[in-house]
Amino acid sequence: MKKLLTHILFIIVLGVFLGFGTNFRLIKQFLGGEFQYGFISSEEYPSVSFIMLPEAEGLFSMNEAQFIDSRNVEAFKAGHIAGAVNIPFEEKSDTSLLAELSIPKEKILVIYCDGSECQSSVGLSRFLHEQGFTDIRVFFGGWKEWQMEGLPTEISDDK
Repeated sequence: MKKLLTHILFIIVLGVFLGFGTNFRLIKQFLGGEFQYGFISSEEYPSVSFIMLPEAEGLFSMNEAQFIDSRNVEAFKAGHIAGAVNIPFEEKSDTSLLAELSIPKEKILVIYCDGSECQSSVGLSRFLHEQGFTDIRVFFGGWKEWQMEGLPTEISDDK
């Protein structure tokens, strides 16, 4: 019995060690405050949901949503999902950009950034919820996954 408990304890310690070792970079980012906008409560933000590539691709192909790139302007210009508009998370407080885009509040919005480690899409979705938008979907895979799958993209200097 003692040998079995020793083995169980060893497996638990090994699992914790491997978990921390594998995720050290993410743990370091979390402790550094990088994910302060990354957590979202469904009670506080009921209009925000998270989607994966198949749903994002479906909304795109049916032209049912406005895609919004939350990355900085330079990244957006270098390449983005075809038809997307750019609202950089850093400039989110500029509500004149929202007025200029004239997106209806009930329109489905798909917000994305670089990928699963990027948190600007979550932060922007919170802001858009506070502005009264009612159907906001955060595309978790973001630009990297979209591009990797060879889906429609464009390069732009004028958006």
